[in-house]
Amino acid sequence: MLRQRVLTAAIGIITIFVILTLPTSIPWAVLVFLVTGLGVMEFAQMYGATYRSPIAYAAVLATAYIEFSTDWYRPLSLFLMVAIALLWPVATKNRQELGKTSPIFIGALYVGIGGMSLMSLRSLAHGPLLVWALLISVFMSDTCAFFVGRWLKGPLMWPEISPKKTWSGAIGGILGAVMAAWIFGMVVGNEVSGGIGYFILGVCLSILSQLGDLIESAYKRSTGVKDSGWLLPGHGGVLDRIDSLLFAAPLMLWFATSGVMNWLHIAY
Repeated sequence: MLRQRVLTAAIGIITIFVILTLPTSIPWAVLVFLVTGLGVMEFAQMYGATYRSPIAYAAVLATAYIEFSTDWYRPLSLFLMVAIALLWPVATKNRQELGKTSPIFIGALYVGIGGMSLMSLRSLAHGPLLVWALLISVFMSDTCAFFVGRWLKGPLMWPEISPKKTWSGAIGGILGAVMAAWIFGMVVGNEVSGGIGYFILGVCLSILSQLGDLIESAYKRSTGVKDSGWLLPGHGGVLDRIDSLLFAAPLMLWFATSGVMNWLHIAY
């Protein structure tokens, strides 16, 4: 199992490294769409849809609308997604679909906004560096939360949703993300004058990433599944690997585009 996890992770890291070094953001957008498309299909499958279900493909289409539409077009994209969600069971006269439609399209909204944020982040000046800072911070948060929680144990955060996540692990995850953000600042900025800024960035990214993990766990618990899928050997499903990232990416995009990074003296 560990060997499979390491091999799958290594392939993913190499793929991301190659794509982020390319001079154009198009390959990154394609990769993000493929990954998030699989993720939203897995989400639909948790609610009883199959890979052949029209509602699953409609959810992927809604995700694509959010990810690829321009700024002025996104409100229309959200309207179309909600309209499809409400009209689909009526148009198909399928009452069983009614209970699936709303949560599936909520999943499309959640996955689509995260994917759009990842695409937009790469398109910014110094986009690849910002994406790497996000990826490494989230990875360190997840990894440190797992190992610290496993080592120290202690009180559980939310046993009804995730019976293994502890408060010690959550704190360990925050410290891991802070360390990753600080190292990023040292490498890119070659200074520690923005130390408090990197601390705030790491804390915020870790909290959002852990929240994303908990929310996906809640959806899995409510549908009675252990993993969102099986496509990634040793890791479960695609959504299991990107749930943390999808929640942290919009925050990173906001930090980068709102001027908060400059205000906190975060070099990039």
